[in-house]
Amino acid sequence: MMSSNKNIRGPWSLTEAVAFMHETNAPMRLAVNGASGFPILTPLWHIWIEGSLWAAAKPSSAIVRALRRDPRCAFDISIETPPYKGVRGRGHTKVETNGVPLLQRLLDRYMGTEAPDFQARLLHASKDECAICIEPSHLTSWDFSKRMGS
Repeated sequence: MMSSNKNIRGPWSLTEAVAFMHETNAPMRLAVNGASGFPILTPLWHIWIEGSLWAAAKPSSAIVRALRRDPRCAFDISIETPPYKGVRGRGHTKVETNGVPLLQRLLDRYMGTEAPDFQARLLHASKDECAICIEPSHLTSWDFSKRMGS
């Protein structure tokens, strides 16, 4: 759990990095160690809750299987349009069962009231959804707003 600025680099404090993660709806790119030795990289919706990043995935997904073998990860949450800015980091994960309440929070965050039928189908098909908790150990921020103009 990130509780101080000692493990953060870049122009932002921990408070500013967390604010960015709250504000942006850009998906997180989560990188993990695959069984083959090659990395697995996948985009996931995310939410910051009390010092940890959270995401949801099916228990049969490659990302969950890899995290159950090796809980280490790296992640990136960034904006791909100027001015470029974001947060990347590394940490350890815990995979928990009963990710359905988390999935509902992610749907609220990313979709709001859009596509209620689609959201209902996702929730109905997600009885076994896993919650992925990422406890960051290091963060790096970047913000090219001054260089690129806002």
